[in-house]
Amino acid sequence: MPREITYNWLDRPAELTAQEALFVSRLKANEDAAYDELVRTYSASIYHVAYRMTGDAAEASDAVQDIFLKIFRHIGGFKGEAALKTWIFKIAFSEILNRLRWWKRRHRFTTLSLDESPNGNAPSYNVAHASPTPEEILQAKEREDAIEQAMWKLSREHRSIIVLRDVEGFSYAEIAEVLGISIGTVKSRLARARADLKKSLMCYLSVRHL
Repeated sequence: MPREITYNWLDRPAELTAQEALFVSRLKANEDAAYDELVRTYSASIYHVAYRMTGDAAEASDAVQDIFLKIFRHIGGFKGEAALKTWIFKIAFSEILNRLRWWKRRHRFTTLSLDESPNGNAPSYNVAHASPTPEEILQAKEREDAIEQAMWKLSREHRSIIVLRDVEGFSYAEIAEVLGISIGTVKSRLARARADLKKSLMCYLSVRHL
């Protein structure tokens, strides 16, 4: 009996638009301006994902460089069967996960510094007042630390789903394409990852209010 497909049109992979097709043709023609535009468009997002996955600013920066080298090297083989963004992040995640396997063999993950952020500067926190009190700043840092630690308790597979869906806003279909899994698997992993995050953060709140 054939397997029933249950996703709707919102879950389907995005097709290459005419504008993207023109942009890809410029990349394939080795147009410097097109390469510059590609880097400007995607470098921040790729770095953010790499940092969220590795927890190391220097490692994330190195990953971004290698990812763009691979993108430039393989753009000639891009056939437009998915959106350019999806194809780019598929390459990005392949590189990031390879680095995590290497990293795990040589380092033990450490808790991210409260004073470090993905851009290397002190993190900025959204607070209600223009001049937050020291207690408000401390509470914001504690919340950030709790979220970071909860993220590190997730498996690589679940952290990938959270980063792509809840941080970067990818659709289920895009995540499925990037990670090479089914949409059903995306949804089940996301539900489990969110439940694990909620459990970790509830533990933090319980301790916080003792």
